[in-house]
Amino acid sequence: MTTHAGQSNIIETEGFVVVIIGILLLTFIATALQRITGLGFAMLSAPFAVVVLGTHQGIMLITALAVIASLLMLPGMWRDIHWSRVLWIGIPATLSIPVAAWLGTLIDGSIIYLLVGGLVIIGLGAALLMRGTTKPVASRGAQIVTGVGAGAGAVLAGIGGPAMTIFGVLSRWPVASFAASLQPIWVMSCISVLISRSTFMGSTLPALDWWMWAIAAIGIAVGMAVGQRAVGKVNDRVVFGIVVVLAMTGAVLSVITGILELL
Repeated sequence: MTTHAGQSNIIETEGFVVVIIGILLLTFIATALQRITGLGFAMLSAPFAVVVLGTHQGIMLITALAVIASLLMLPGMWRDIHWSRVLWIGIPATLSIPVAAWLGTLIDGSIIYLLVGGLVIIGLGAALLMRGTTKPVASRGAQIVTGVGAGAGAVLAGIGGPAMTIFGVLSRWPVASFAASLQPIWVMSCISVLISRSTFMGSTLPALDWWMWAIAAIGIAVGMAVGQRAVGKVNDRVVFGIVVVLAMTGAVLSVITGILELL
């Protein structure tokens, strides 16, 4: 005879599996959007993963999957990469991540989410207002600040894309080059996030079975194929609008996550 405790454990296990599958299948949509816009993988997936798995494992899982997605996208986007910006944004992002991870150990997680989300909402709103009234802003200093902001956002809240979106708006970066250049930046910064969160914050990947990783890989591959088909068929203004919406959504979800953690 099965005990109530045994039934409860079965239910909890089944629930965990369903949730994990849901997170991994979400990679399909996230990858398709990232192939078209250059970002969106972590911003769509991380808030849900964090609520379900907790901050540490949620961010680690999505970050690991983001590395895989970006590596798979690189060959098909190689010719459009702006390597100068990759270096001037990617290196500061990679170097700032360990420092941000260390600082994150000194600050309550809920406050971090509120700060990151709030700053992105303000910054993106200001960038959109400035876009039509100022000359493009693409200096080396702006690129370095963007890298630091993207790195800090990625390691602390799992969202580095909004900082990139702000720079994309201010610099009026062409969509194809923007989307392609972000992929090597994500590879560099996400690897740094995995190492830094593990070293300074004690974060670990969730214990997933091989078939869960297989589902994620299939989701990423199919999402990439769908996104590839859409490239060139979607108007650049529409793509830009999607990028802005994704960034703002990520920021709002970050604020919501912070509020939920406070409660």
